[in-house]
This record gives sequence, structure tokens and C-alpha cells, in this order.
Amino acid sequence: MIRKHSIVRKLKPNEIYLSPGDPIHYVAYVAEGVTSHYMFGANGREKVMYRLGRGWFFSEGIFYNDTHTVELATRYAIAEKETTLYLMDYPNFLELLKDLDFVQAVLCSTVEKCTILRHEIESVTFDSTSDRLKQLLLSCVNPNSVEDDHWYNLAISWTHHDIAAVIGINRVTVSRFIGELKNESFLRLVNGRVQINKKYIRGS
Repeated sequence: MIRKHSIVRKLKPNEIYLSPGDPIHYVAYVAEGVTSHYMFGANGREKVMYRLGRGWFFSEGIFYNDTHTVELATRYAIAEKETTLYLMDYPNFLELLKDLDFVQAVLCSTVEKCTILRHEIESVTFDSTSDRLKQLLLSCVNPNSVEDDHWYNLAISWTHHDIAAVIGINRVTVSRFIGELKNESFLRLVNGRVQINKKYIRGS
């Protein structure tokens, strides 16, 4: 249904779909792939607000006003890998809103993103940087990939740059904390890959 009312946009890995200041003409639906949504500080430090995979919408708020004026992007939207977006202009988005299932899907996407950001604010406010790094790594554990009966691989191959962007710190600090977590036996590095100690994983 969405495809029928959309323009298809194919993105290559690391291709930028939106940059701050770009006019936003379409509501986007992620049909395949993953998009990352970054903000940058005045000092050049970057922060991932959220990562959106198949089934998520973004920029869905641009038509929720009476003027329908073009909004400007305030953050970057970047494809992490080959990504397909379905882009809906105002007339097609309005037509799709006649379908209750579509309305519910858009609302769920919006609410879930707000929840992600709320949890992020809580984490930044109350958790130490080391704890936030632990939470990030634990959230990416692949439960079906264990080595030496004691170490879990990650489902995502994070670089120090990626981790820094998600947590909102610099790469040097990431390296220092990874070294500390290694000394605590929370993780180990094998050929540059992070593996998490089994005892820190719930249900293992």
C-alpha cells in the first residue's frame, strides 16, 4: 500500500539522505536497510539519536500542520548499508491517512522514537559513561554466537567511531573505557572484535 503511493529512493552504504538545512519534502518509510540519524555539536562531536530499520518512518511530522510549509532538516540521515526508502509527498500521505492501519503504524513509529529519546535522556542524566557503554554492548550481543563456551560475539561490528557517536563521547575516551572493561573481564578483544563475558549476560 505504501509502495503504491511513494517514490522509491535507493541509498548506498554511508550515503547521506538529509543534511541539516536541507528542505524536507517527503515522509520517509524504511522499506529495506538501516538509517542512522545524527546530530553534531559546535565542537564537531557527533551523536546518534536513533537507528531505524525496516518498518520505521521518519520526517512524519512535516505534514502535521495547517500551513504545509517545507521544513528544514536539523540532523543528518545516513544509510548504514544499502537502503530503500519509500517517499510520500503531501497528497499521497494524506491519501494513506485514510487507512487506519497506516495511521496506527505512523503513530507507533513516532511514539517508539520518543521513547528511545526519553530513555537516552534518562541514561545520560543518571548513568555513568562506563555503564552506558556496557548497556550498548549488551544490547548488541548475538545469543547464537558463543566462543570458548564463555564469550559472546556482537551482532553488530562496532568501530570505536561508531560507539563514540552513539554514546556522545570521543574515540579516545571509548578506547580508554574499553581498556577498563577488558581489565574487569567484562569483555575481551579477539582480532579486533569485541566479545562479552557470559556471566554479564542475563539468562545465559
